[in-house]
Amino acid sequence: MKTPLALPLLAIALLFAVTPAFADENIVREPDRHPHHAFEAEPHFLIAPLSAGPLPGFGFRGTFTLSEAGFIPSINDSVGLGVGVDWTRDNAYVPVVMQWNFWLSRYWSVFAEPGIALHVNDRFGNGRPDLTLYGGARLRFADRVALTFRVGYPGLTVGVSFLL
Repeated sequence: MKTPLALPLLAIALLFAVTPAFADENIVREPDRHPHHAFEAEPHFLIAPLSAGPLPGFGFRGTFTLSEAGFIPSINDSVGLGVGVDWTRDNAYVPVVMQWNFWLSRYWSVFAEPGIALHVNDRFGNGRPDLTLYGGARLRFADRVALTFRVGYPGLTVGVSFLL
């Protein structure tokens, strides 16, 4: 397999192949029942840009928790401010996003990330701001560690989140 998606797909397949079965409970209607943390550190692998021939790369996203209670008082949500950098061979992105988290169960959460990113290409020339929109999910496999998937514009990421 020499496609750019081979490595992330292999990692996902291996994770589900070695994860033991366990029961989960729904906590989305139990506000404030999620891991409390001030910062989420997420190194990740990247496929971007999806629109112009995807290139593999890597990056880092750091998200500062702004509110543990989120926008909807009756559900288990939280809000953060995410900043980071993503690199591929010909592109660099510096995103700034609002991350809205929905904590579905003890192990699963999903999030939406609207924002803006400075897109720099051609060896750091031609910089321009781009609107970004991501959606993603986390599978927590330890108390403060999760496998994180993100897809949207301009790319796809698979990484590990550390809730600090």
